[in-house]
Amino acid sequence: MSQSSISPRRTVLVTGARGKTGREVVAQLRRHPGVAVREGSSQPGAETAFSWDDPDTWPGAVKDVDAVYLMRPDVPEAPEHVARLIDLNPDASVVLLSEQGADGLPAGQWARRVEDAVTGRAAGWTLLRPSWFHQVLTDPRFYRDDIRVNRVLRLPSGGAPIAWVDARDIAAVAVAALVSPAGHDRQSYTITGPEALPVQAVTDALSAHLGVAVRADDPPPGQAVEGLDAWTTDILIDLYDRVRAGGFAEQTPVVERITGRRPTSVSEFVAANLDEWR
Repeated sequence: MSQSSISPRRTVLVTGARGKTGREVVAQLRRHPGVAVREGSSQPGAETAFSWDDPDTWPGAVKDVDAVYLMRPDVPEAPEHVARLIDLNPDASVVLLSEQGADGLPAGQWARRVEDAVTGRAAGWTLLRPSWFHQVLTDPRFYRDDIRVNRVLRLPSGGAPIAWVDARDIAAVAVAALVSPAGHDRQSYTITGPEALPVQAVTDALSAHLGVAVRADDPPPGQAVEGLDAWTTDILIDLYDRVRAGGFAEQTPVVERITGRRPTSVSEFVAANLDEWR
């Protein structure tokens, strides 16, 4: 798409602008000179103050924007929060970061209710349903430190494959929809990497590139959520059950079809991030 087809006054709010996908969406949007980016974040020094925990920040962040990259908040009230935010500017197109398989969940399930809040309120919308991010492997809140210190990747998968995808590839699809919403309006995209791999194959890639043995561990789902609050436990148990049932194994050509390039593989991601685990 030519730059001339982009309105020079187009403004996009990116919520979670310093998160895994948010920072990539910001970086890629800034390559489009016709787009003004509002980096919404709750972190100190944020360009645009935006916190799901502080509704007073919402009106200013969303005022007069043409589009919103909406990172779903991982809180029980997410469906209500999302609905309220959209109601502040219902004419803005919304690109929602959801999750793979959300369309197959029961209507009353939390992730489905978030999607319904978008599709039932926004004038235009695109749903992104990515598989598991590569970046959970380098995130200290998830698996990085266990890989680095204990040389183990613990994930209750039951040996089922996962179509791991890079956050940068998710962002590229998001940016296409944010910059040119008409071409992606009312579309739902399952976004995956180029292959579906079991956890053992991921640890094989880690072992090969690091030159040390990294093993796969498949703990019971209940063990993986010990010490967490009841709501988070329920969400994660459901997630692990879906992984074990093959719910994240579908591989799609969405990234290549929309961006024109092949998505990043697990092996490529591991090779580029070895310092994270050394």
